[in-house]
Amino acid sequence: MRQIFTIVILLLAAGCQTKPDSNSSSKAPAEEDLIEMNRSLITRDRGEITEFIGKSDIPFTETGTGLWYNVITEGTGEKVATGNDVTFDFECTLISGEPCYSGSQTIRVGYADAGSGVTEGLLMMKKGSDYLFIIPPYLAYGHTGDGNMIPGRAILLYRIRIKEIN
Repeated sequence: MRQIFTIVILLLAAGCQTKPDSNSSSKAPAEEDLIEMNRSLITRDRGEITEFIGKSDIPFTETGTGLWYNVITEGTGEKVATGNDVTFDFECTLISGEPCYSGSQTIRVGYADAGSGVTEGLLMMKKGSDYLFIIPPYLAYGHTGDGNMIPGRAILLYRIRIKEIN
């Protein structure tokens, strides 16, 4: 009797093992599918950004990469270049207005992990400039966020004021 019970338990355990789902595919998505998915996300982000701009009284200009900017004050000093150590004040919020980060920071432009949107924005500015940027996820923290205050797929608003360029 004990042997029969053991055999039944073993048969049940074997039947409960994880088997591949016949509805799932183990192969990676095709490149065309990934391109279309990214295109769709970028289009959705752009729609959210243009809706935000439409509700605000702030005129923004879009760069070729999809970074949006508004010049609050154009500086009169030297222009930021790759390799410069730049000190700036900043405020970062989600497009919803929820605050993320603020403070003063010094980075070496092009060598710091500042995100491509912030880097592109800094390279547009001169000493004394004060700009407002709208940064889509693909130029900021992407699908994952920063693991702290910025969730994945977040559209960010950055206000940056250049204090020093060395």
